[in-house]
Amino acid sequence: MSIIDRAKTHFESIGVQSIEVPEWKDEDGKPSVIYWNPINLFEKNKLFKKSENLSDVSILADIVIMKSLDKDGKKIFKLDDKMDLLTKVDSDVLSRVATAMVQVISPEEVKKN
Repeated sequence: MSIIDRAKTHFESIGVQSIEVPEWKDEDGKPSVIYWNPINLFEKNKLFKKSENLSDVSILADIVIMKSLDKDGKKIFKLDDKMDLLTKVDSDVLSRVATAMVQVISPEEVKKN
């Protein structure tokens, strides 16, 4: 197996990740669960191009919009939701979710969960 094949196999082995958001309870009082596929360099580049300044925290909303999926793999947020995410959502919760989405964990850590 070539090095590129090993690198691609590693990335594929990370798989779908998720985070429970206890602050965003569903109708039954259970934490919302947000899923996402690992972020790749193409997506990171797209995010960085959107942000003129890397200290612009609105990139957190962009990450959540770009990556958030439901359990069936469907997008949760639309671009139209950005202003609400920026102005009507707890910034600490949004930051925690976005940070989790851009951190790449090892396949071993995935297996532990």
